[in-house]
Amino acid sequence: MKLKTFNTIFIITFLFVITSCNKFLDITPKGLDVVNTVEEYNGLFNNTNLYTFINVRNIPGSLASILGYPGAAVVMSDDVFSSGAYLATQPLYYQNAYQWKDDLFQIEDESSEWGTFYSQNYIFNVVANNIMNVPDGAMQDKKQLLAEARANRAYMHLMQVNYFAKPYSAQTASTDLGIPIVTLANAGGDNYTRASVQAVYDFIINELKESIPDLPIQTLNRARLGQTGGYYLLGLAYFWKGDYPNALTALNNCRTSIPNYKLALGLYNYNTSMPTWVTTGQPWVGPSKSPAQTVSTENIYLKQMSINWATARNTVYLKPSIYNLYTTNDQRKKFFYNNSTANAIVAPGLPGQQRNSPTTYNWGPNLADLYLMSAECKARGADLVGAKADLEFFRASRMSATEAIVTSTTQAAIVKSVLDERLREFAGTGWRWFDMRRLSTDPVYNNIDGTHPLDGVTYTLKSERLTLKIPPAILKLNPNMVDNN
Repeated sequence: MKLKTFNTIFIITFLFVITSCNKFLDITPKGLDVVNTVEEYNGLFNNTNLYTFINVRNIPGSLASILGYPGAAVVMSDDVFSSGAYLATQPLYYQNAYQWKDDLFQIEDESSEWGTFYSQNYIFNVVANNIMNVPDGAMQDKKQLLAEARANRAYMHLMQVNYFAKPYSAQTASTDLGIPIVTLANAGGDNYTRASVQAVYDFIINELKESIPDLPIQTLNRARLGQTGGYYLLGLAYFWKGDYPNALTALNNCRTSIPNYKLALGLYNYNTSMPTWVTTGQPWVGPSKSPAQTVSTENIYLKQMSINWATARNTVYLKPSIYNLYTTNDQRKKFFYNNSTANAIVAPGLPGQQRNSPTTYNWGPNLADLYLMSAECKARGADLVGAKADLEFFRASRMSATEAIVTSTTQAAIVKSVLDERLREFAGTGWRWFDMRRLSTDPVYNNIDGTHPLDGVTYTLKSERLTLKIPPAILKLNPNMVDNN
């Protein structure tokens, strides 16, 4: 039986509930919805809420309500700055996040940084805990769904640990507090405790390694995880861990598997695409005609992140030091304008360059990060020829052929070139936050700018605030859970 990929409407009420009634997760109680067949379990993966990093509450008999996005990373990143008048339009915890305050969340806050990943993890646990006991269906289909569930719950833990635990350090990971490892779909739960950072990463890597062989070799839907995306996630886990040799092995496997992907997969050449994406006479709206994330050929696996609330809504702007990294003919400059998408007001009405479009960005596996991670891993491993080749190949899709040439020759200079390219490519998307954490433990290549200006006041990032404190609502429900300093 070939598993179907249509949306399964009746399962909507089965998904995503984060409130303050039950302990820790507070998902829809088991038994409210009945899932009995392989096709019904397959349908759980096809809910559109899973395509996006979003915190959603579903109440039986009511419409789903969006509680928020795990977007603190956007305003905490060191590539942006803000203005008090604009920042004040955002919820208090985003204002706190921009100032890198110790306490982001109030007791009443629905923390989407916590709720998003654990609520999606619940769904993957429902499948992982039950699919092999379903009486119908072929064993191959069951193993495929089990692998997809396990790999995805590893992914959710990877995202969560990079918000609420210290950056990975081989010297302290075994004693640093990580996050709860949740492998059971138990909505009420017990009093959860935090595993070590080392234990969390061991869990993530083991889940991915054991799952990848059973993931679909041919990927027919960008919203479903296949082997190409699985290898990427394994590479990402090693990359964020700072284990660059193992990361490169996984990323090479990802690249080798691309011919099996089946859907169109390739970098857009911005030199030819950008003129068709920018609305003539309205450059301030940016390349608003760029492909939707659901059909973008650069996306391997779709996990959309809304950035409209922070960028095109005048909340954060690109630091001049980052904007100055773009060369004259770098087509990515067209994403940024010093005027509003709504009314084309030009600076000094607005304080700087903002990312105007697209309004969502894929935080999931994608080709841009694949090539840049590969280039950095090769450079760190002294494969300078391979690193330059990957970097130049990528840059040629973003700027003129002449400017795409990498003139660096030493290992240190090439690594720096890759890090600068990551700043250009991911500017204003929040993805920089995860590089900041990774590089904070790097004795050679730490390039963090730990300052956020705000109307004449400068806020300085403390190393402790590379880790978010646990939301008070979660601590209240789990009195034995230890908070971060």
